[in-house]
Amino acid sequence: MAPDHIQALVDADEADVAARYERRRRLADVLEDAARRADAMSRLEAWLRYRLGPPRSAS
Repeated sequence: MAPDHIQALVDADEADVAARYERRRRLADVLEDAARRADAMSRLEAWLRYRLGPPRSAS
């Protein structure tokens, strides 16, 4: 193989690895944000239940 062809293959592989890393990093950020929001919603719901008490029945 010609050195230029080998270099092109290596460059393409490097670009693929870098793109894969970037996608995984972004996915980790999205998952972390979703987990943080879910935790906040859970804490808010628990706080509201504690503060407001059980709903009053309509008579």
